Amino acid sequence: MDDARAVINLKEGTIELQGPVDFVRHYLDTYRSAIRGSQGLPRGVAAAPGMEEAPSRRRGRGRPSTRARKAKRGSSLAAVRRQLKTGFFDESRSMNDLRQRLNEAGLACTDRAIRAGLRKLSETGKLEKAGRGRAMRYRRLV
Repeated sequence: MDDARAVINLKEGTIELQGPVDFVRHYLDTYRSAIRGSQGLPRGVAAAPGMEEAPSRRRGRGRPSTRARKAKRGSSLAAVRRQLKTGFFDESRSMNDLRQRLNEAGLACTDRAIRAGLRKLSETGKLEKAGRGRAMRYRRLV
């Protein structure tokens, strides 16, 4: 089995690779962007001869993300309308009640967007408002 060895010195950051040819070639391809031209090297130092860029053999986007996904974002007006259709506003509800309901459904909406949706529905006559400020309650018009 053939072994290969590569020494990469990016401003004395020295990376030494030794092992099977495929292993060394894989990591050389990984560091190729830093090795290319004089990028990352001190002035006056040129890249080693024969280090021209080879076409990448990898396809796709790499490994899948391991981060947790955020809640879905959507139109808050559409979300409020959906709650109106399901009968959520048959009883008098506060904005906090609606926000909790949307969070349980997996929708991330800002308070400002929820208020705007409630305001639009009350202006069109689908919801009636009662109270002031934080005590504002919304209910379906009968």
